[in-house]
Amino acid sequence: MGTPRALVLAVVLAAAPAAAPAAAGAKTVWLCKPGMRANPCKPGLDTTRFSPTGQRLGIDRIDRRRPRVDCFYVYPTVSDQPTLQASRRIDPELRSIALYQAARYSRDCRIYAPVYRQLTLNGLFAGGLTPAIIDIIERAYGDVRAAWRAYLRHHNRGRGVVLIGHSQGTFWLRRLIREEIDPRRKLRRRLVSGVLLGGNVTVRRGRDAGGDFRHVRACRSDRQLGCVVAFSTFDAPVPPDARFGRAMSPGSRCCARIRRRSAAGRRWSRPSSRARRSRRAR
Repeated sequence: MGTPRALVLAVVLAAAPAAAPAAAGAKTVWLCKPGMRANPCKPGLDTTRFSPTGQRLGIDRIDRRRPRVDCFYVYPTVSDQPTLQASRRIDPELRSIALYQAARYSRDCRIYAPVYRQLTLNGLFAGGLTPAIIDIIERAYGDVRAAWRAYLRHHNRGRGVVLIGHSQGTFWLRRLIREEIDPRRKLRRRLVSGVLLGGNVTVRRGRDAGGDFRHVRACRSDRQLGCVVAFSTFDAPVPPDARFGRAMSPGSRCCARIRRRSAAGRRWSRPSSRARRSRRAR
């Protein structure tokens, strides 16, 4: 996402008030879901390697593991529909971004990606935070929340889940964590991690939580579970007025410094009934 577009997105979504919860909409439309035909999140993963000079070096054969966790992916602002708000139509742009961003995760998790009525590229430059834009924002988040609840009700079955978002998708997942996961211990225990890219996540200065979330912490290690990672990248020196990668409120900062450890991440497993009783007793 180009810098001007990202800046507009940050300003519009960060300034949006916390309105009343959106009403339940139509049945969830899935961009990616296990068992779907032509699933853009589950292509072949074999990879052809080339040298810097273009010489073909070989093919890496990549086998999918039997995933023990799921991934819930919310894509960024990609809709080129001419309206301010996208429909639930699965356009080529949605399939393309799922292939580029989410498909590689299919080696390690079952991917669920809902279609949501996002604020389109046209909507970002429609003239500020008008009542119409606020309504669109609430409907977009409402679609993501409804899909999350449908996923929990019909597909999760107690499995661990990784949340993956980028740009507008990160804004909705951040709110989803704050409203749906952070207050509920049962759901916090299912959270393997949150990968929230291109959007700020804040913590209180000197702590791993207390900013956007009360309980869910910022990750400090690649072996840590139940935490979130957030970062933003720039293709030039970060401008002084950047709204990504910097805390916008006093006393907080964006995420936390990672301590590098073994590259082998911990494997998630559902807590045993004995472990759950022990945790409740603490």
